[in-house]
This record gives sequence, C-alpha cells and structure tokens, in this order.
Amino acid sequence: MSSLTTGLEYGGSMGRTNRKRKRPIAIGNSRSPGASSGAEISPELKQILNNSRVMTANGTEPRRHHLVPRFYLDRWAEDNRVRVTDLNSKQKSYVVAPNNALVETDYYRVPEGTVKDGSPVVWEVWLSKMESKAAAVFRAIDSGGLESLDDTQWNDLLVFLGVQITRSRAFRYKGRWMSGPGQYQLWELDRPGAIEALLTRMGEDATPERVAELRDYFDKVNADPSSVPLDAGLEMDMSIRSARGLAETLSTRQFLLFETAKPLMTCDEPIVELYEHMGVSTPNGGGVYGAPIIVFPFGPTQVLALFRSNMPAGRKFRLSAYETLELNRAIAGNAHRHLVENPASRLGSKLFIPELKEEPIRIVSVPVPSGEGDFIWTPIQRRWHGCSNAPIRPVASWWPHTVPPPPPIPRTREEWNRERIAYFS
Repeated sequence: MSSLTTGLEYGGSMGRTNRKRKRPIAIGNSRSPGASSGAEISPELKQILNNSRVMTANGTEPRRHHLVPRFYLDRWAEDNRVRVTDLNSKQKSYVVAPNNALVETDYYRVPEGTVKDGSPVVWEVWLSKMESKAAAVFRAIDSGGLESLDDTQWNDLLVFLGVQITRSRAFRYKGRWMSGPGQYQLWELDRPGAIEALLTRMGEDATPERVAELRDYFDKVNADPSSVPLDAGLEMDMSIRSARGLAETLSTRQFLLFETAKPLMTCDEPIVELYEHMGVSTPNGGGVYGAPIIVFPFGPTQVLALFRSNMPAGRKFRLSAYETLELNRAIAGNAHRHLVENPASRLGSKLFIPELKEEPIRIVSVPVPSGEGDFIWTPIQRRWHGCSNAPIRPVASWWPHTVPPPPPIPRTREEWNRERIAYFS
C-alpha cells in the first residue's frame, strides 16, 4: 500500500471544545508512512478507493472541482444564486449559481495510481466524503447549536476546518516556497561555497556541473516559487496529513458562534487569523497555534470564532454593524482571489482590498524559551500586511485591554498533551 493511503485514513478523535463542555479526548493513532502492502484498510477508505475507480472506469470522473465546498457556498445562496467578486479583475462582481462558483478544472487531480493503484480523482472523492460529514455537522449546529454536537461530530468539524486551510492556494504556495526560496534562506545558500557545503552534507559530489544545476534551480524558484516542481500526489498527502495536525491544534481553542448585525461575506480561503493589527506581522505569536482569534464565516449572518486558550472569549453574541464591517474587511484580506456574498449585497466590490503580496512568505527565526534552539516560523503574508489602514482589533468587543502573550510552542507530543489537558480541565 502506498504511504499516501495512510494520509487518507483520517478517522480517530481529534478533540472537542465548546463553551459549556470542555474535556480532553484521546487522539487516534494513524499508521506511519510506508505501511506494508498487506496492511488492512478501513471500510470507509475501501469505499473511497472503489468509488473513485468506478468513476474512472465509467468515464464519469468529476473534473470541475470546487475550491471550497458546494454545500458551504449554498449557505450564501438566494434563488440558487450567489455573488462572486474577483479581486484580480478590478473587483469585477457577478451573480452565479453556487455550482459554478469557485470552480477549477482538475484542482485536486493526482497521478493515476498515486494511492493503491487508484483513480486520479481519489482526492476529490475523499474530499466529497469529508464534506458530506461536515454538511451534517452544519445542519446539527443550525438546529441545536455547538452544544448539540457529539464527539464524532466535533471530530468531523475539526477535520473540516483543518482541510479548509490545507486545500487552499496559500497552502500549496507555501509548500512550493519551502521547497525553493525557503530552503535557500534556511541554508543561507547565497554565501560563497554554501551550495557545495550542502551537497557534501547530503553525501553528493559537489561537482561544478551539480553546483551549477542547483544554482540555476534556485535562481528560477526564487524568482517564481510557484515553479517548484511538486507532484500533485505529494500535495495531496501534505494537505491531508497537515489537516489532521491542524485539527488537533484547533481543538485546543474555545469555539463560539456569533450573530452579525449586517450580512457577512466569505472567500476562497475562509479560515482567517485575527491579530491586533492586521497590517503587522507577529513573528513571536502567529499561525494557527498562536493567533489570538481565528474566525470562519459560518453563514451570511453567523461567524464561528475560535479563541486561543489564554484569550478571554467574547460574550456579546451579536456583533454590531461596525464590527461586522471590520470582520468583512479581515475576511476579504484573507482571500486569494474571490469573495462570496449573497446576491443582493455588493460590499465586496466596494471595499478597498490591497493587492495580494507577490512574496507572501518568509522565514523568521524566533528564540525558544528553553534556549535549545530557534523555532522557524514561516508566516503567510496576507493582503492587509504592511498597510497602515489595515483593520485594528477587528470586532472590538472580542479583545481584552491587554492581549496575553501566546503560550510557548509545544515541541513534543507530551507537551501538546499537557497543553490540551491544562486548557480542557
């Protein structure tokens, strides 16, 4: 069995959190990469593999892939229409059916045989299965609130949120950046003799031809990180495995659902990290673990807010019109390209949203409190970064007078477990 198959095995509890019940839940152990060909696979994964193979055999492979789930876009629809704003086309705005919104041909297609001699659409079929579970969770929340979810539903919600991060263009770009400019910066390959030293450490002969080959590679990828040759099967594996880790990280947060006074939009990258000043990088407290608040537009009048474990959670469960506007600005600034709102609204085409940064990632070295070394953080720069008029403390009622510093980054599984137990107790 391909090691990628183990990435598709996402079952097992990630954790749960809500504002009334807070307790730790055991983390399921997945098999390690490189499982033998005789390893047993779950009935669910067997069904995914079989369904994808049948589609390929019958010539019915899905080729139009949604960048965010169709069921999610439906939440903004009126008369089967949503409004999409294209930030790359001078904020061109148009109304379209959700089935035709945020679609790209073969976005999740992988090489044939990537997973257990499987179909090229196994990733898309896996996503459809995950989204089906998530849709049921959304219906449960609509009916009974966050408090109504059982352990399995919390697990499905956490996986869904993790996947929304790792299926994105920003995540793909980051993977390529880390294989190109990231390696160049990390190993300081601009120094004389650095490429030769790297080859030697790798056990290769530092011949002039090999050195020139690597230098040409880095010249190319430093100029255009998206040109890094990254196999789609590897992208799938990175996405699914990273989503599982992110789900675990998100499970340490407190989840609250808020109503909005005005319509809320969403975008093609709807998991949004909020900081005190959205225009300033925070190298000592960023990312999914360190961001004070993470938001996910849950619908046109609701937002799911995930507060860091040491942040006091907001208790005013209806946002004012101004707070909703600031939240919309933060969401729009997280978009790669497209905003989505209900068809009657035209806010997306009216807001000033800065251009997407040409180089959205860089390596930042952060001292670790133990003194054992540095934690390398690679923040993704969003549209608002570097802008003086970026949102400041978006949703003012969520922010305490002084924001607590982010907790130290856990370095081992034991430290992660202690962090979870301390929060959930």
